[in-house]
Amino acid sequence: MTRKYVITSIKNSKTFDAGSKAKNDDRLILEDRGYTPLDIPNSSSRIQKLFQGIWKIKKLIKVHPAEQYVIQYPLYSIFIIENVIKNIRKYTPNAQVILLIHDIEALRLRVDDTKYIRKEMDVFNSVDSIIVHTDNMKKKLTKMGVTTKMVVQGLFDYLNPQRMYTNVKQIGKISYAGNLQKSAFLKKINLERTHLEVFGTPKPTTDLGKNVEYQGAYPADELPKYLNADYGLVWDGTSLESSEGVFGDYTKYNSPHKASLYISSGLPVIVWKKAGIASIIEKNNLGLVVDNIEDLDEIVSDVTEEAYITMKKSVIEYGKCIREGKILMSVLSNGGK
Repeated sequence: MTRKYVITSIKNSKTFDAGSKAKNDDRLILEDRGYTPLDIPNSSSRIQKLFQGIWKIKKLIKVHPAEQYVIQYPLYSIFIIENVIKNIRKYTPNAQVILLIHDIEALRLRVDDTKYIRKEMDVFNSVDSIIVHTDNMKKKLTKMGVTTKMVVQGLFDYLNPQRMYTNVKQIGKISYAGNLQKSAFLKKINLERTHLEVFGTPKPTTDLGKNVEYQGAYPADELPKYLNADYGLVWDGTSLESSEGVFGDYTKYNSPHKASLYISSGLPVIVWKKAGIASIIEKNNLGLVVDNIEDLDEIVSDVTEEAYITMKKSVIEYGKCIREGKILMSVLSNGGK
């Protein structure tokens, strides 16, 4: 039997952090399909992270070598992942190494850090294949010098234990869930006929826009039961005109985990037309692709009852695949060839 490992830097599964939910879900999906987890636990101690991430994994690789390693990227640091890959190459030179991308700092917070970008691209070129989020991310990395085979995942899976919201009658409500530090645009929204419910941390300390109401924060596995709305909003940054700013620009390339949260919960999504996932949403009729969200009232009121019912059916079917972990395994079969 082929031995396969999934290497993950893990956090508490009860966290409010979408990134942790994504990694934990992918780890569970792979473990259920025969992968052995090699975990690097979260620790406040840098020494502990180095021990778990380098020496402990090095020992396991030497004693129990595998034929395939899926590394959930990023780990805690470039230094750790460089050493993990180096040890895999040293002790199992014929093993296949696949990076499963969750975030890329060269496209997000370190876009001007030339030294860091070079190191990150070197890591990408040291493996056999990379599972990336979108076609836009693949094209961007190619321009940045990545020559490794890249396979596009699209939307993330989302292991959702809550009942899917299947109501097909529009009730004039939109949900927004996420890191509210990245969501300054919420203060600018003014709604007349539509109600926007906001979930996440930190709790807003200033007033939000008209008809925008904070509903609290819940662990990722509990949150879906509170998303009883017509749509889920996928937007970041400061502007209503475009998803701009550091985090807004990142949406041109990434696949926001909140999109999978919404769709797995039965909610069509509203996304920016320049978002990396826009083509996926359009192709599969999973929501609305818009230029801006300056007039959310008009955007949602323009959708006919018939069009919404058709869209909702598409979301429910696609959402079932997301809930069952089918997307990752499908793309891994391509990335693993």
